[in-house]
Amino acid sequence: MASKFGVFDHIENIPGTPTSQLFKDRLELIRMADQAGFVGYHFAEHHGSDLCMAPSQELFIAAASQATDDIRLGPMVKLLPMHHPVRIVEDMCVVDQLTEGRLEFGVGRGPVPIEHYWFSHEWSEARERFADVLGIVVRALETGEISSENSRFFDFPTMPMATRPFQENIPFWYPGSPQIAGRYGMSLMWPGKISQEAYEQYLQAWHEHEGGDIRLEGPHGEPRVGYSMLLAIAPTEDEALDIARRGMEGLVRRTRNTHRFDYLVASEEECYAAQGPLRAIHANMELAIEFGAGTPGQIADRVAALLDDGMADYICFMFPTGDMSYDEAKRTLELFVTEVMPELEPSTAAPN
Repeated sequence: MASKFGVFDHIENIPGTPTSQLFKDRLELIRMADQAGFVGYHFAEHHGSDLCMAPSQELFIAAASQATDDIRLGPMVKLLPMHHPVRIVEDMCVVDQLTEGRLEFGVGRGPVPIEHYWFSHEWSEARERFADVLGIVVRALETGEISSENSRFFDFPTMPMATRPFQENIPFWYPGSPQIAGRYGMSLMWPGKISQEAYEQYLQAWHEHEGGDIRLEGPHGEPRVGYSMLLAIAPTEDEALDIARRGMEGLVRRTRNTHRFDYLVASEEECYAAQGPLRAIHANMELAIEFGAGTPGQIADRVAALLDDGMADYICFMFPTGDMSYDEAKRTLELFVTEVMPELEPSTAAPN
């Protein structure tokens, strides 16, 4: 199976860059990735901080769909507990039609307590709301009707889906949890190389829950793992390391900033628990920098090694991220396309 490449992005603020220009630059970067044969562009959802300047993901997907031809687009992730399922389904169908079937849909619960309260929901209910909303979405895609039947959190008359998806089966992703991804038949996005134990947990959960009520893999779906990793390429290793370090430090700083109002709605213990993903990022920061920063030759060797055991066939690179500039991200993409991809196996570098 040919391995493929994509981009994972928070669309972070870049100090000194007007927001309108930030969006234009990002659309240009996506267009470049599309022309280079990258197969996916995925971006996060956060609110109330400069970690995510385009929190209305469907609006940005709609804009990107008009600037690209082949690259697949979608959230990584849509925070299901914070949104009404009717809006989720309708927006999903519209953007799948606008992209003519290029939508990929990552879903998640949302780790920042205050964000749930800004949307008038309890963070403590996030796990239950996630499963509830996901069930409504799955049934809607299967039946063509959006129904709150058996929902704990919603009660509305059944509504027909006037706009249906372009794709027969929209691909769904879940990051970080082999058990949840496998249970619901979703592809798994993993930070860096997955361990054999986690990979086997994913396969076990997948097969144990085949035929369950909430499944998203479609009639011919199979387990799939993708990796996310920081990427900074420069002519010298030292320059690449400097870019990557600024990138990770900025990402950690902005991620921490998303939690600055948690104390208004959560206890001290809950605030600490909510920052578990942030602590994991910080703990692995140096490893991420050392692995993702380098010259084109170094990166070619690492990417090949990352994929050599066949457990994953897709890598989503993070650039720009943190305090990495747009120009540094653009050069990283150009060097990857012109000097890294030719060094990989032809099957690895092939577009779509």
